[in-house]
Amino acid sequence: MKKWSVLCFVFVSIFLANCKKVEVTDTPTTPDATISVLTTNPWKVNKITDLNGNTIDKNLLPTEVKSFFEVYIYFKEDKTVRALDPVALTVQQGGAWDLLDNSKTLYIDLGKTFKGNYPINKLDRARMSLRHTAVYSGLNFDVFLELVPAI
Repeated sequence: MKKWSVLCFVFVSIFLANCKKVEVTDTPTTPDATISVLTTNPWKVNKITDLNGNTIDKNLLPTEVKSFFEVYIYFKEDKTVRALDPVALTVQQGGAWDLLDNSKTLYIDLGKTFKGNYPINKLDRARMSLRHTAVYSGLNFDVFLELVPAI
């Protein structure tokens, strides 16, 4: 009986060792998939967090960063982007966007307040998380812009 238990243990160990670990990722892996997720719906900034995920009080943010909360962002397939006032439904700013670094970075140009390269931390149909370096009183600090669908 003891030999049987050892033999079963060896087979189970070999089986488990040969199982491939399936890596689950929320971020699309191809440019076409990323474009599809970006352009499906408008986005709005839901919150801004530090790199540990702690929400930063909106009132403590610089004015230019606070303005992120006031618009819906529409990414179009023709690589244009629009920031719309959600109440008046008027275009506040327009510009361009592009994917860089094998779809790992999102370049957004919406004028002075929302321009630059934003590394993609997470992207799926329910949430987008972009890394942003904010400047406040001459100091740089990294945050995550947490966006959700604006529908």
